[in-house]
Amino acid sequence: MKIDEFLSEASSVAIFGHVRPDGDCVGSTTGIYNYIKDNYPGIGVDLYLENFPESYKILRGVSDAHSAWTAESNNGKPYDLVFLMDTPSFERVGANGAECIRSAKKTINIDHHISNPLNLCTLNLVEPEASSASEELYVNLDKSKVSKEAANSMYLGIVHDTGAFKFSCTGKRTMQVVGDLIEKGIDFAKIVNETYYTRTYKQTLVTGFVMEHCKLGLDGKVVYAYITPEDMARFDVTPVELSNVIDTIREVGGTEVALFLYPVNGKYKISLRSNYIVDVNAIAREFGGGGHTRAAGGDSSDAPEITIEKILGLIRQQL
Repeated sequence: MKIDEFLSEASSVAIFGHVRPDGDCVGSTTGIYNYIKDNYPGIGVDLYLENFPESYKILRGVSDAHSAWTAESNNGKPYDLVFLMDTPSFERVGANGAECIRSAKKTINIDHHISNPLNLCTLNLVEPEASSASEELYVNLDKSKVSKEAANSMYLGIVHDTGAFKFSCTGKRTMQVVGDLIEKGIDFAKIVNETYYTRTYKQTLVTGFVMEHCKLGLDGKVVYAYITPEDMARFDVTPVELSNVIDTIREVGGTEVALFLYPVNGKYKISLRSNYIVDVNAIAREFGGGGHTRAAGGDSSDAPEITIEKILGLIRQQL
């Protein structure tokens, strides 16, 4: 059974992404949300998303999102169908959604993480070779039913997970999908400019601070940095506003791995990126996380200096 077959049997649907939603998470969740709203007016559909960058409100439907699921949602009844987007484990489900997913009558997981066990839901559409969950979503939808608004969402997701098409996850099919989305009349220039290539003034200042204090390790093969709770307070930024700093750090020439740590909920969030050699997914698994071969993350309760030393040791083993 494909997505439309599941939808044809449902009267209530919920949609969840992962904690600390990024562009692909917001793009894929609002993509399926808009698809349902456009084609299945008889379905009651609820979108659940944690805090996301303000710029993503360029997408239709994103302002409809609820910040968290509660037992009273959907009048206390299990949903007929729940979508889990861009999420490889129940531990990573955002908006308090794990219990809701487990109680649903049927579930669909659409994802592209190599760490996904492929058994989270009733239907698991998981393809690690895909650039993004948004790409995976599009190829499993009825293309004739995809509106401009749904296409806008999926395009944003693809742009952010491919680094505006410069990361190695960008494939031939990715560009074919983007071509299809452009034919839908999407606002491609506005989306990429306003959500990928722009920062707020505060984000610009804190990114400059991080770059000023970044260091090189392993004979210049690794660039790393961290920020403390005190630094975040000084710049008045939240974890959501730090999510793209890693992509600036990785621009340092001659490096293979970029590493950035920042405080989230009493721990340090670990963001890892690599270019050609190092499997950062394997490293992230050592810290209870995962992701992709070239982009992954985890968490640490240790001081950032201790965590960085551990990670440098793991990188050294691969190099």
